Amino acid sequence: MKKANINPICTLIFICSITLLLNKTAQAQPAGTTNFLNNIKAYNLAALWRADQLRLISLKQNEPFPEPYGILGKNHQRFYIHYTKVTKDPANPYLYTVQGKTRVGNQVRSFTGTITVMHAGIYKDGSEYAPETYKGYKRGLLVCHVVISEAGQAPGGGIINGELTTGFCINVQNQLLYDTLDFGIDGYENNQFTGNWTARGSKAAQRLQYGDFGLTGSEFSDVSGITVPSQYEKYGWQSFVNAIPNDFRPASKAAIAEEKRQWWK
Repeated sequence: MKKANINPICTLIFICSITLLLNKTAQAQPAGTTNFLNNIKAYNLAALWRADQLRLISLKQNEPFPEPYGILGKNHQRFYIHYTKVTKDPANPYLYTVQGKTRVGNQVRSFTGTITVMHAGIYKDGSEYAPETYKGYKRGLLVCHVVISEAGQAPGGGIINGELTTGFCINVQNQLLYDTLDFGIDGYENNQFTGNWTARGSKAAQRLQYGDFGLTGSEFSDVSGITVPSQYEKYGWQSFVNAIPNDFRPASKAAIAEEKRQWWK
């Protein structure tokens, strides 16, 4: 297997992440949780962000791992992100190096970066998020800092910087899993990122948001997942809007195929 080269940008990202881990104080312990940060070191969290399949605990079945929905800038341009590799750092149990690709329109860019766990909590008994109907499970939340650098000098390439919240659960075998205990319930979502994208060489940041199954607090947020406001459809959302399940008209079939296309390959 070819070994990835470590370049100066990766080193800078690493240093930034460590500095933020030591100095960031603005984000408090997740509400309603007990501190689990020291315990989280024992687990490999990579499968929370990159896996071939997602186990639906509530339905006892698997489905493809979700591809996040994203919105960028004032026009809510559709933003895609796909992790091709997530690796736990052997020296720092809170640090995960990531590789993958982003996409805006037809522009696909490779990236490298880090996800650094800043806080981890287990929901207390009696909390509205405690998994009362799933005896033996514990449910928790991670708050992470993300720094991603899109590779090279590709047109429009830049830096992504922000906060990622990830829900997890732990079963009676002490296995840490992507939290799908509420999968299918109105408002279900996970891996919610909020932050900025800044073009390389620019100081003007654009707001960036992405997440699995939904976009918390955005104009796109809906109890059923995502609803695209009509004024934003032309900014990369046409195939999503036209992909109507069980509609066999050519336009819908083409849109469904586009939504399923593995654009990162």
